[in-house]
Amino acid sequence: MTDELFPQQEWNGAPLEDVQALFDFWKTTFNKRASTVLDDKRKDKLATALRHYGMDTCKHAILGCSMSDFHMGNNNRNKVYNDLTLIFRNAEKVEAFVEVYEQQTATLQDLDQWLNS
Repeated sequence: MTDELFPQQEWNGAPLEDVQALFDFWKTTFNKRASTVLDDKRKDKLATALRHYGMDTCKHAILGCSMSDFHMGNNNRNKVYNDLTLIFRNAEKVEAFVEVYEQQTATLQDLDQWLNS
């Protein structure tokens, strides 16, 4: 059988398998219900982010959101802001969450080195 018989399924230029994997990573990270739906709007955001940043950077953006006190509900409304459409709204958001991830992990690494020296 040739690849022509089984073309790689894509969504908006990104492998659908990767879109699903990133969605599942987000669901696990934020402890979302099993019934949470990967709708077309979410697929579009994920596919665009995957094309521009790749899987690792997209995962770092999700983790960065999870490390942000404000986005996890420590704000004046006590509201959690962690939907995929927010994290991947635009390049500015993705890059801001990646920066949070990098700052937090660097701080944790420094603390670990200090504790283990």
